[in-house]
Amino acid sequence: MRKVLFLTLALSLMLVGSAFAADAAATLTPKIGVVDMQAVATQSEPAKAAKEKMEKQFGKERESLEKQGEALKKKAEDLKGPKASEEKKLAFIKSKQELDQKTRNFMRKVEQEEVKLRQDMVTMVFNATYEVAKRKGFTFVVDITAGGVLYADQSMDLTPDVLAEVNKIFKEKGDKK
Repeated sequence: MRKVLFLTLALSLMLVGSAFAADAAATLTPKIGVVDMQAVATQSEPAKAAKEKMEKQFGKERESLEKQGEALKKKAEDLKGPKASEEKKLAFIKSKQELDQKTRNFMRKVEQEEVKLRQDMVTMVFNATYEVAKRKGFTFVVDITAGGVLYADQSMDLTPDVLAEVNKIFKEKGDKK
């Protein structure tokens, strides 16, 4: 009788233990998603707005520098002949140095603005990814463009949802301004 009672108790504990283990395994099973961050960063409304802003802010200055560069190239061709004076050559060198300095300053300004826009975009994409993953119950999200993902089932792809969320956040942020 003791053996039967002991066997019944052991069997009951094993069943309860395996039920807890199955339940714990179900709650700990990760749900992994992937996002194509490059697509979000290039196709979203804030990315398009940033591109327009950069063109509006720096387009004329860029065109002016390009025209000055073309003019200097023509001057350089004229100076190749034997009739070119030392004075003209020195003036050309000075003009080239000035243009180089203007170009460096311009590139610095553009780069600073790009860094700021990129930081804002990254923050927005991370916030959107977090919201989408949380809403859909994903426990882990990987950037597919980072190079570590060789295959991902379409059901794991959160890119369209993240893109929509980024656009939504951008619109809400724009309404506040």
